[in-house]
Amino acid sequence: MTAILRGHDIRDYSDANGNSIVGAPACSPGASIEFKGANCRVVFGTGSKFGGAIVFHRNNSSVSMGKWAWYRGRITLGLECAVSMGEKFYSGFDLQISTAEGAGVTFGDDVLIANQCRIRADDSHPIYDGVSGERINPSRSIAVGDHVWIGQEVFVMPGSTIGSGCVIGARSVVTRSRPVPPHTLALGSPATVHREKINWVRTHLQMNEIPDSVPSIFSADELVGN
Repeated sequence: MTAILRGHDIRDYSDANGNSIVGAPACSPGASIEFKGANCRVVFGTGSKFGGAIVFHRNNSSVSMGKWAWYRGRITLGLECAVSMGEKFYSGFDLQISTAEGAGVTFGDDVLIANQCRIRADDSHPIYDGVSGERINPSRSIAVGDHVWIGQEVFVMPGSTIGSGCVIGARSVVTRSRPVPPHTLALGSPATVHREKINWVRTHLQMNEIPDSVPSIFSADELVGN
């Protein structure tokens, strides 16, 4: 039997199917969590905010949000999947995360995601080789490091890796075949590195005075800090 919780009812919860919610986030009135399977779990960290939807289509999956995380969008999960967000995770409007077949999506701390991004560990439908009959698009986990900024309308595809300290340019497509190394600026389709050894700052340009320079985090040849 499907269980749906909405708005202010999204807080500490458990049911006979082993589904549970831990924590009490600040929720928008239209927020919802839907349990269609069993043994699924959502954990909200202290100070987290949730505006959107989480849908568990099958069993044994989980979503966790770290302290002061803020999610706005839709998360859908298949069998034995996990989506994890670190502390101070922030999403703009309409972030869609999808995963299936045991794949996970993991974000580190201090991740900033702009509006209308798509992060997919699965393709929704299977594709087979027409000669051998073998499946060619298995679901694959996605890993995003700490202090990453993902620009507007970016697609992150199954199996992608984005290192800590990166910036992904707007409307880029990140793919498994081109992992994004730490502290780089990547853009395009597929996303490729256009600059190395960058250091971005979360301070908003419209709300603050911005200095012309900040202390270096690199030596001439290597990273010396994060």
